[in-house]
Amino acid sequence: MKVVQVLPRLHGGGVERGTIEIAGYLKQLGHEAIVISEGGPLVKELTTLGVVHVKKSVGSKSLRALRGLWELRKYFNTYRPDIVHSRSRLPGWLCYFAIKLLPKDIRPRFVTSVQGLHSLSRYSSIIAKGERIEVVSTTAQRYLLDNYKHVDHKSVRLIHRGVDTSEFNPRVEPSSAWIQEWSQLRQEHQNHGSPVVSIVGRISRLKGHHDFLKVIELLHEKNVPAIGLIIGGISKEHNKLHQELQEKVQKSETLRSAVRFLGHRSDVREFMSVSDFVVSLSTTPEAFGRTVLEALSLGVAVVGYDHGGVGELLRTLFPAGAVPVGNTQVVADRIKELSSRKHPIEPHELTLQSMRDKTVAMYEELLC
Repeated sequence: MKVVQVLPRLHGGGVERGTIEIAGYLKQLGHEAIVISEGGPLVKELTTLGVVHVKKSVGSKSLRALRGLWELRKYFNTYRPDIVHSRSRLPGWLCYFAIKLLPKDIRPRFVTSVQGLHSLSRYSSIIAKGERIEVVSTTAQRYLLDNYKHVDHKSVRLIHRGVDTSEFNPRVEPSSAWIQEWSQLRQEHQNHGSPVVSIVGRISRLKGHHDFLKVIELLHEKNVPAIGLIIGGISKEHNKLHQELQEKVQKSETLRSAVRFLGHRSDVREFMSVSDFVVSLSTTPEAFGRTVLEALSLGVAVVGYDHGGVGELLRTLFPAGAVPVGNTQVVADRIKELSSRKHPIEPHELTLQSMRDKTVAMYEELLC
């Protein structure tokens, strides 16, 4: 089986992580796995797994996209994949038309994913055009079926994002070398008993970083001298936001001594494991919330806004962490109320292996 996954770029994020996990598993099973994108820091991780990465113009909403369309058509015509799985809207349209331009007898089967709760528009409607439509949560499934009435329910496959429980569990302990580096970072804070509160994800206006800074300030006002870690890379389109956040930190004596921008990291798991709390403060509902599941699986308490996939996860696995959307005061109060001890969750079915098996089964049933 030849499977091509297409997404805009390979920066950090849940979509990218899922793409790599599926590609690596396909390779492990002996299938041919290819990922097409405009590149990014995760390409190295992908190629380390033996997966082929092909750079194409599939991520820019400009005239370059027309070039990407013809690049994809030529590639599909030459490579003849069995499955083309689009994981984002612009690549979805490019793949859709590239496939339509091929002779019928060599067209690959087309799969789309609902990995975000997008605004309703003709542009977003591509998510409903797959021969199989993967939805990553019951929240995403409800969004799809409520808003795209023409979708055949039989084409929809609910495949929750999953966590590797061998990598994310309460027994995880960072290496001694990592702990030493972490200790040096903590030495900058006079109070070594300060709770560590982390927000994980690319810096974006939707992720709630301004709310995060407000929460850190409120905690200090409540005599909880929290250390705030901002873990996530910066895309070009969000440089202005990054500058805004840095300026806000520099203007506040409290934030200047308490908040650290860590940028894109390959050791996110380690930082989450030494955190007392991870917060999820997205201002708009998300389809899932991978870092929420990962942090909870590490036994770390998560406090997050109760909407979308994040709310779904928290209500299921850690109800105490669900708080009203936009209420930073309640977020700070909840962090103060909850003990910083480990909060192991009950065993669950949201595992990486389950996600992998269901995804491969979805591909295989299209070829039967």
